[in-house]
Amino acid sequence: MISLLTLTPTAASMLSNARESQDGIPNDATLRVAGSADAEQPGTISIGFVDQPLDGDQSGDAHGLSYCVAPEVAEQLDGAAIDVQSADGEARLVVVPAG
Repeated sequence: MISLLTLTPTAASMLSNARESQDGIPNDATLRVAGSADAEQPGTISIGFVDQPLDGDQSGDAHGLSYCVAPEVAEQLDGAAIDVQSADGEARLVVVPAG
């Protein structure tokens, strides 16, 4: 069985703040993690906000942020976590593999 991707408290807070600061994105929008359509960078993921999970998505809640994971990346992200790392004074989201 696949374990759902998780978010650290810091990542959930950063993403919640980003959602709230963007015009046109409802405060109850769900974060969706999916495969990237960028053919030049296979294996990368994309994140964005949606009104609700799509059919087949795995859904969860982390620290007050609803999120879902697309089926095409669920196995790749099995047990992983989205976290925040600082580099050159900028915070950025990273995927920390399971284990």
